[in-house]
Amino acid sequence: MSATTRRRRPGRTARFWTSILLSALLALLAGAPPALADPSAAAAPDQELSRPFAAGDLGYRCFRIPAVVTTRDGTVLAFAEARVADCGDVGDIDLVLRRSEDGGRTWGDVQVLRGRNDTGGFGNPVPVVDSVSGRVSVLFAYNPWTLDEDGDRVRGERTLHTLYSDSDGVNWTPGAYLGSLKLPDWGWIALGPGHGIQLTRQDGLAPGASPRIIVPGDHTNRVTGRSGVQLYYSDDGGRTWAMGAMHEAPAGSAHPGETTVVERVDGSIYLNSRSSANCGTPDHRLAATSSDGGLSFDPGAFAPVPNLPVPPVSASLLRLRATDEGDARNRLLLSAPARPGAEASDRRVLSIRSSYDEGASWDPVGTVIVPLRAGYSDLTELDSGRIGLLYETGINTAHGNIVFTSFTEAELDGAAGDLTFPRTSDGSGNGNHAVVHGGAALGSRGTGSAMTFDGTDDHLRLINCPASLRFGDGDFTVAAWIRYNATTGAHPIMWGYGQGSGARQFWLRAEPASDRVRAAIDTGTAAASVSTTSAYNDNAWHHVVLTRQAGRLSLSVDGATPAAATAPTGDLTPAGAFTIHIGARPDEREHFTGAMDDVRAYDRALTTAEAARVRTGATDIPDEQVRLAFNTIW
Repeated sequence: MSATTRRRRPGRTARFWTSILLSALLALLAGAPPALADPSAAAAPDQELSRPFAAGDLGYRCFRIPAVVTTRDGTVLAFAEARVADCGDVGDIDLVLRRSEDGGRTWGDVQVLRGRNDTGGFGNPVPVVDSVSGRVSVLFAYNPWTLDEDGDRVRGERTLHTLYSDSDGVNWTPGAYLGSLKLPDWGWIALGPGHGIQLTRQDGLAPGASPRIIVPGDHTNRVTGRSGVQLYYSDDGGRTWAMGAMHEAPAGSAHPGETTVVERVDGSIYLNSRSSANCGTPDHRLAATSSDGGLSFDPGAFAPVPNLPVPPVSASLLRLRATDEGDARNRLLLSAPARPGAEASDRRVLSIRSSYDEGASWDPVGTVIVPLRAGYSDLTELDSGRIGLLYETGINTAHGNIVFTSFTEAELDGAAGDLTFPRTSDGSGNGNHAVVHGGAALGSRGTGSAMTFDGTDDHLRLINCPASLRFGDGDFTVAAWIRYNATTGAHPIMWGYGQGSGARQFWLRAEPASDRVRAAIDTGTAAASVSTTSAYNDNAWHHVVLTRQAGRLSLSVDGATPAAATAPTGDLTPAGAFTIHIGARPDEREHFTGAMDDVRAYDRALTTAEAARVRTGATDIPDEQVRLAFNTIW
């Protein structure tokens, strides 16, 4: 779509003229041309300006799925799912709203838009504002649910609906049942999450007509088993809706979902989606474009987005700068956690990234807003020109509460830094490089190097659940050199997969208070452990080898006769995503204090002779899946 009709984004006009007048006034007062602002002089963005939805409010145990828009009058509307019993996706879920007339600092009372006196699930709100009429439309999904014979909640048929407000979000009117927007063969259907958009560069738009509104969704075809993304559009300010572009990935391949959209300066639509491919790839985002106003997707739609480390999560796009609006460069923002990994537990380090080439690439330099756990988020431009961010966070979890903050572009840039997490190399050839966390640093072992851990937050992770580290029901061996002198606490050496009784896992840790080094495996239905008779906490280097072989679990230190126990058969690897931690328990409440070197894993049981060769540093032993020599951190 060529840019023949241009409308400024809501709030953009106020910001534009305010900046022009302020620059002119400063120039007159100073008697010189105004200089560009120095981002380094700006304060860092606030992590929390307000908390519109707190777990426990009004009897709701959990709030999830934030969406936010700024109305034509400058009011900020924050939407969420209010979950009654717990944070589960299936259950009694209401659709709620709070309004702010002061840029998100304070909020009006909670409005229950849908769900009062209905135990069904109302969710996935996608609000969008018509710039012509000011109408705020919200598309959302609904489903009933039942309990199965085990007492588990089972989601019923999902349907799509609308509601709207012509009073700046004060009063709301039920809209249409959008039955035509779900094809007969579709089972699962969802919207957004997050805000929709209204195009501003539309061809042939009649004077006074509302530009096209775009809302993304996703679905699963219950007949073919294929899943994908669809776009919905409205050409009358949200009064009626139609199906636009549709994409379905082949069954079994990576498919997009939870899509966020933005209009590019050439009039095309850019989509950035969560990928269903969690394991075996660092690319957890898919991207596509539509050059015909959302009626179809361009060739090559939903290709992996490289060099954008994001865990599986819903993200949000927002245009901040546009050259056709008088800016010096284009700039898109993306809010999402920056911690790499394939698990939901990796939803941490919520950050703002930028693209200066309309989504073709994403700058590794960005700004951390929340350094700890945070999940889904949504962006809006406030009437003042500040950037508003509504996001999920919680205590020891990435959700439960929904928090709001805002910041200027100068604040964003003043606190920017490289979001890339450091790594240390895998020498096995499998590319299982470890992510370095905390202040884990290189130390020494003899004439070589080692990795040191402070026992507070230092640890390493092997991420993205590669097939090479999925030990399953087979034999395996892990080995490491360790040195420590702690006399209390538990000090994890390597911990694979899950945690807690009944979770598939294996682990190896030092337990000096019990004077032992201990290891365990759990298949989910049976478990076994084995331990030494010494803690080896003499601050000398010791070589530890854990082996599972033919129904036996053995643990040897420095080549001595191993301690052994009968081990259960069965798969100890989770069916889905997993992480292997080095120097920490998965919940990161236990950390190793000391140093490690030459950490290895093999997908078979090593012989005694092979284990001895590993202890001497041999690197030619077959079936090595990871070898961390700790020569560099990069």
